[in-house]
Amino acid sequence: MRNKTFFTLIGVALLVGGCGNRTASTQDAAQADTILAEEVPDTVQTVSQEPTQTLPDGSVKADEANGLFVLTKLVEKASEDNPADIRSLWLYERKTGRVDSLLTTNPYAELRWSNMNGSPVEVPLTQIAAADKVCFVPGHPQLLLVEGCPEARNIWTYIIDLEKKTARQFPSTEGLIAFSASGDTLQLGAYRYHEEGGRYSVVRTYTLSGQLIKEEESEEY
Repeated sequence: MRNKTFFTLIGVALLVGGCGNRTASTQDAAQADTILAEEVPDTVQTVSQEPTQTLPDGSVKADEANGLFVLTKLVEKASEDNPADIRSLWLYERKTGRVDSLLTTNPYAELRWSNMNGSPVEVPLTQIAAADKVCFVPGHPQLLLVEGCPEARNIWTYIIDLEKKTARQFPSTEGLIAFSASGDTLQLGAYRYHEEGGRYSVVRTYTLSGQLIKEEESEEY
């Protein structure tokens, strides 16, 4: 059983950022749009060749840290052609008014489980399969946690370094459970199968760089 004192449940620690729920309600999205309209101007300086650029229509604030906003925009709903929703991620810096297009999810991104062996692997930003949940890592505004369920079974978990423009995919199938209070470690859920049949849950604790600290069986989390 994990140390409940040491770890802060993500649903509590990141309630404001919206990272506590796997799916946002229509009311939540409307509230986020209201917050966004109040805090982010309609026209901002762009990093593209054009002199100005409006924020993407339909974009929703996912989280904010130190004046840096991360926004998501639904590009295309899941369909027979796309197994998962396609979303684009955008960054807006309040101080400079700068807008960056970070990535667009790829529902056909390569599954990397066989290459992990218990440790995360580096993947390009073009290989982020889904972004149903997006938030800053507490205490580390240069890091983004991105999670999604592109194949209606497993939750794929990534940590993106905004300064290096790199991403790590973690060997988790059940997603984020909690960050430590400092944000220096995270707990991820996964499952394994009994030899006699049936499966059981495990909780893995990692450093942000991907070092596995420990793994424990857990009946629930």
